[in-house]
Amino acid sequence: MAGISRVQEARRNLQRAIRKAKKECWNRFLQGTEGRELWTATGYTKPRIDKAGQSLTLEDGSIAEGHQDREQAILTAHFPPGPSDSYSPAGGWQAFQRVTPDLVGSLLGKASNTAAPASGKN
Repeated sequence: MAGISRVQEARRNLQRAIRKAKKECWNRFLQGTEGRELWTATGYTKPRIDKAGQSLTLEDGSIAEGHQDREQAILTAHFPPGPSDSYSPAGGWQAFQRVTPDLVGSLLGKASNTAAPASGKN
C-alpha cells in the first residue's frame, strides 16, 4: 500500500507543478502583450469541445455537456419545429407528408433494385 500512496502523491505533485507552470506562463504572456494582442488572448480562454470546434450552448446560455444536451442544442439551433397536426395549407395543397414506417416501406418497395445507389439509373 505504501507504493500506491507514493504514486498518488507523485501524481498530485505533478498536477500541481503543471498548473503552476501554466499559470506562470499565462501571466508572463499577458504582461508582454500590447494593444490588440490582449484581445486575441481572450480567444484562447473561451471553452471549446475540441481544438477544431466551437462549444455548443443551450438556449439559456449554458454550455451543453453530455450527449443529450448537445443533441438538444443542435436540434433547437438548426431544426425548426414542424407544423402542428392541425395545419392545412391554403388551396387544398399537400405541403408535407408525415414519415411513417409504412410510408418508408412502400417507397422502398417501389424503388428499382437493379441499379446501384447513386449510379444515376432507375
